[in-house]
Amino acid sequence: MKKRMGVEHVMFVRVFDQQSNTYFKSEVYAVINSGWYEKQLVVFSSGGDNYFKFFDFLDKSDPENLKVLINSISFSDFHSEFEWIHQRTDAVDKQLEDYRGLLDEEIRFFEYRGYSWIYKDKELLAKLLKGEMVLTKDFERKILDPNAYKLEGWQYIETQQDVDFILKQTAAFHDSVLKEVNYISGSYVDEKNSMCCTDNERRVTMRVDSQWCRPIEMVFEGLTALNLRPASDRQSSAIFEATLLLQNASVFFCEDAVNDTDEAYTGTWIKAYGLRWRFV
Repeated sequence: MKKRMGVEHVMFVRVFDQQSNTYFKSEVYAVINSGWYEKQLVVFSSGGDNYFKFFDFLDKSDPENLKVLINSISFSDFHSEFEWIHQRTDAVDKQLEDYRGLLDEEIRFFEYRGYSWIYKDKELLAKLLKGEMVLTKDFERKILDPNAYKLEGWQYIETQQDVDFILKQTAAFHDSVLKEVNYISGSYVDEKNSMCCTDNERRVTMRVDSQWCRPIEMVFEGLTALNLRPASDRQSSAIFEATLLLQNASVFFCEDAVNDTDEAYTGTWIKAYGLRWRFV
């Protein structure tokens, strides 16, 4: 997350919980350390309650084949009353001065990027740094409401009911065509001619025209794959029936009827962590 001119950039992520072997989505409240030691503070649900908890950014069970456990989906701008701060030491084995004596020496805490109210609440943050879960109900006023950052006029695909709704509204994309596609990576060369190649947006916008409904605009965020296969010469590009699936907190869209996330399909398909859409 970055702060510019009083505007917070809320980062939405997909998290893999190794204990339950499941995926969930959340907003990031803080990031501690970096590299091998990075953890991110998110809200997750268990037993009907919501908790703060730090999750590892990397799966360290196989050092030869490190896997990322937290995937970026999108950033949302909003004016926040809560300040986002950055504190760090000059060495990975040196704890931040404000927390020396509160933590065991083996707990790495050399960098903090997050909300100032969490950093200032030493009792709360110390518990979290020790690996504890903390109920969010005592901090309700400071909890981010994901619905507050949804763009007006857009429908978001988050449940099977959302999938059923868009397929009903578009007649499962029957008699439609993919009119145009636009991809934004988030990478660029800055004014100093330096490479900024983080690909931190990874967003695809699709425009679909249909004979059964108004044109549809779909925005896939947190893109992981796009297999674009235009129709060949003397071949129709009309869609008879499209597929939209939710799996592992990800979406899979395919221009044909398939039963699973078939990445071997030779036509056009797309995978991403998030999807919003609207009629235009």
